[in-house]
Amino acid sequence: MSWIWSLFVLGFLIAQGRSESLGDVNEEVTKELKSYLENFNGSWKDNTEFLNWISKIRAAVKNNNTALTEKFQLRFNFETYNIERLFLEQQILDRIEELDSIIPHQKIQKCLAFYLEQRSHLKTALKQTNKKKIERFAENSTYCPYYNFDVNEHIKNLLGTSKRQNVL
Repeated sequence: MSWIWSLFVLGFLIAQGRSESLGDVNEEVTKELKSYLENFNGSWKDNTEFLNWISKIRAAVKNNNTALTEKFQLRFNFETYNIERLFLEQQILDRIEELDSIIPHQKIQKCLAFYLEQRSHLKTALKQTNKKKIERFAENSTYCPYYNFDVNEHIKNLLGTSKRQNVL
């Protein structure tokens, strides 16, 4: 896998032309990694996965002996992870916002409980790994199944209607 990153660095250097030295490229990549340490977006405070990435970046920046290929690999992998994290968080926040508009108007008690539980799970998901975010979002993006047909309510309505007909 290391040879792939070496080729990537070589391709990057060729694309840059001969004007930049290897030291300049290393400095530029290190500067980019440092910028990740200064600008945190999204729900990162209690997100262990994100904080682990930040620790890896901090270690690479502090260690002057970190190879350029390792820095490129770290940068690429972190950017990929972080783009996915921010996208998933936005989807989750959009769903929470949708639930916040549904919950106050909810008349069916079972649906109210259903949506409150979804919102709770989604808020917790913001602090979890990207894999868990995907799972929790999928599990908590459905609409209340009790809208169309609640067997107990239907039976109560049938019994109430038949008793009223017998009285008449």
